[in-house]
Amino acid sequence: MRKLLLIALCIPVIAFAQNKKIDSLKQVLADAKADTTKANVYYKIALELQRMDPAQSQKMIDQAMAISQKIKYQKGLANIYSFMAIQSSFKGEFDAMKVYAEKCLQLAKKNNLPLIVAKGYSSLGVYYWQTGSYSEAIKNHLAALALREKLKDTTGISSSLGNLALVYFDNRNPKEAERYALMGLALGKKINNSTIMVSCLQLLANVYGEGGKFEKALQMDAEALAICKQHNDTRGLSQVYSNMANCYTAMKQYDKGLKYQLEVLKLDQFFGDKKQVSDTYMNISAIYTEKKDYKTALDWMKKGLQLSQESKYKQGEKSGWGSISQIYERMGDYKNALAAHQKYQSISLDLINENSNKQIALMQTKFETVKKEQKISLLNKENTIQKLSITKQKTTIAIIVGLLLVSLLVAGLIYNRNKLKQKALLQAQMLKHQDILTKAVIDAEEHERKRIAADLHDGVGQLFSAVKMNLSGLFDRIALPREEDRFLAENTMALVDESCKEVRVISHQMMPNMLLRSGIASDLKSFIEKIDSDSLKIRLETTGFKDRLESNVETMLYRIIQETINNVIKHARATQLEIILKRDAGEISAVIKDNGVGFDTDKPDGFEGIGLKNILTRIEYLRGTIKYNSAPGKGTIVTVNVPA
Repeated sequence: MRKLLLIALCIPVIAFAQNKKIDSLKQVLADAKADTTKANVYYKIALELQRMDPAQSQKMIDQAMAISQKIKYQKGLANIYSFMAIQSSFKGEFDAMKVYAEKCLQLAKKNNLPLIVAKGYSSLGVYYWQTGSYSEAIKNHLAALALREKLKDTTGISSSLGNLALVYFDNRNPKEAERYALMGLALGKKINNSTIMVSCLQLLANVYGEGGKFEKALQMDAEALAICKQHNDTRGLSQVYSNMANCYTAMKQYDKGLKYQLEVLKLDQFFGDKKQVSDTYMNISAIYTEKKDYKTALDWMKKGLQLSQESKYKQGEKSGWGSISQIYERMGDYKNALAAHQKYQSISLDLINENSNKQIALMQTKFETVKKEQKISLLNKENTIQKLSITKQKTTIAIIVGLLLVSLLVAGLIYNRNKLKQKALLQAQMLKHQDILTKAVIDAEEHERKRIAADLHDGVGQLFSAVKMNLSGLFDRIALPREEDRFLAENTMALVDESCKEVRVISHQMMPNMLLRSGIASDLKSFIEKIDSDSLKIRLETTGFKDRLESNVETMLYRIIQETINNVIKHARATQLEIILKRDAGEISAVIKDNGVGFDTDKPDGFEGIGLKNILTRIEYLRGTIKYNSAPGKGTIVTVNVPA
């Protein structure tokens, strides 16, 4: 598993040796007379030690807590709760982390401490990230970022940028992760904050590593490693070694990968981080799996799974059961593989149910798989089972020996039959699980489209209408003697009127009003009528749609054609578009042909857009096929076939 280190704002590291900073703080503590000053200094020393010496750091924060509670120092308590939330995350104690983060936020809001309010939101963002609730994580990190930008808190801004990068990376959005990480890194270098620099460099190393750019990833690791050693950043060092280990493992240099993972394990055990130790155990297991030492791999993975369960680290628990299922399958133990996969499936569904529909839609690419090959494999296994039979003996010579041989043969065939049945059942379970996840993704997307369309129409659309009415009344009451003023007023009204129309068009495209009442043929005609015919002439021909289709099929087929038309409008630079939609007893076919610029269908980057991925997901769900016939300068023909 990837190891990503959260960026805690509460650890400012400067360019001087950290021991000098601690010595300076201890001198301030010796001279301090006010209890509030002592509490603040103990807190700052604890921060400096948090990434080097967790035991001493805990002693310092305990002193700060004792003084703050005694004198009822609210600001001090709020800061301490923020510190303890991050400390709990390091230890993998996520329930405690949420409690401390909420206490920090409550105290800071009550006492009007906006900088600490931002810390509370940031801590909650880390909690939701660690527990797999990505939409909630982004929501809290954005709240923290907004406050910090308002207060011009440069260090806080860079911290929030780095934390957002972590969430986007875990949510399978490498482009956004890279963008936020680069912004966080630039700001971290500007303020010379080594903690933020190391975390952003390691996030970039993960992005490049997952993209197969291992040399670039190792360059990021090398830069981060130098900073960690310069500032005695032991926790950051753990992360750097882990990323290097993952790179070498991906490059099939398993001995190097194992060497660095064992170094990581020593550091994680020093800090007592259950979550981090769990990740390291699983990473070591993965290396042994690649080396085909499955027994050792299974031992390491079970240790990692146990720690994930103890710390309620759901993502780790899910990954652990998934890996155990794969290890058992490679060992030929299909019974245990099936049992482990069922636990993996159960946790996967739990995580989906815990997240919002928006989160599910964001995670849709995580569940896209090539199911056709699995179906072929499943059919082959079932065919093999059907062909198995017990061969009858053709002779009666040596009856006792013959009976013994028959018994052994029957036992072997029964064993092999059961083994194949278990393997086929495991693959069937996996296919069923993927169908459930795909349907959840598509249903969530349709729900989100309806919600956004309603919000646009009822919210933004109504506001624009009110603005238009108010402006009209205002211009009627105010005399505008100058020609320039009258021209400006007329232009303003025209812009508002155009905005109202644009909002209405977008909301109708998101969720056509007549889709559930008129059927796909009528609704496509309505959609096409809204397109500027001077720019793109569209001819629609439909046959066989007298009766309505099943609701899900109709909705998804409409979305496929709508997305294809939108791609023509945005990319093809076409002047003519022809759509032929037919339905017969066996299947529904759609042919969409344009005279645009076309593209090279042999280049994979032509199929990487979110729109095309959405089309492929729907086609796969409908058990249909889609074919692109195009070449540069020769237009494009898209052929869709789905069962009727």
